[in-house]
Amino acid sequence: MAQSNTQRAESGDQQESATRRPTDSVKVGGVEIAIWRNQGSNGEFYTASSPSIRYKDEKGGEWKDGNSYGSHDLLNLAEAAREASAKIRELSKSKR
Repeated sequence: MAQSNTQRAESGDQQESATRRPTDSVKVGGVEIAIWRNQGSNGEFYTASSPSIRYKDEKGGEWKDGNSYGSHDLLNLAEAAREASAKIRELSKSKR
């Protein structure tokens, strides 16, 4: 079965994540989404990483990464996804 652009980008991101850096990112509250430039057989395209959330641990006071979202975080997640989509459209237009 053929891989989608997203699947190819994800496998490429895993292999190159130590050397590559995101093209851009958006952050709303504690939610951040990285935007990656990728090269495919049909040319350049952009993808967004899975969202990450940063929070301060109540016990130790250390900043940590999480993958679950409270009700307020979900609003930030939705806004970050909207902004990431707009940024990808903007980047794609500038390359044409």
